[in-house]
Amino acid sequence: MGIDGSRTMPMFEKTEHWSSPLSLDEALTAISKAFAADKARIRQDGTFLEIRTGSNLQYRLWGNLFSWSRRKIPVALTVRVRAAEHGVHIDAHAFDTFGIRLTDHAFFGTQETFEDRLDVLLRQAATAAEASPKA
Repeated sequence: MGIDGSRTMPMFEKTEHWSSPLSLDEALTAISKAFAADKARIRQDGTFLEIRTGSNLQYRLWGNLFSWSRRKIPVALTVRVRAAEHGVHIDAHAFDTFGIRLTDHAFFGTQETFEDRLDVLLRQAATAAEASPKA
């Protein structure tokens, strides 16, 4: 289920797990700052971050036509950080928030575009947290 109890299931989603040498607060702050420049909507609740970016309206109007419209894909990233012996463990889940649609089928390069955007979000969060794949 999507964030905020959305009843529309994502069409595309990816989950990654990392380790980071940062403290819990440092990791949360670093990830938040990394997305603040993108004018993302960020909500923190303890050790949980919810990051939303993109615009449903803009993407529905322009789709995959332009590089700037592809950056407007409505997506979200949830990040849960847990203390570990040396730093923190991070669980990140990126998914689309495209919402109500007439079909669950993807057309005209949508799958590649959404998956690329989700990869960018995950990479941006991992880089900010100085993370490496969790063993």
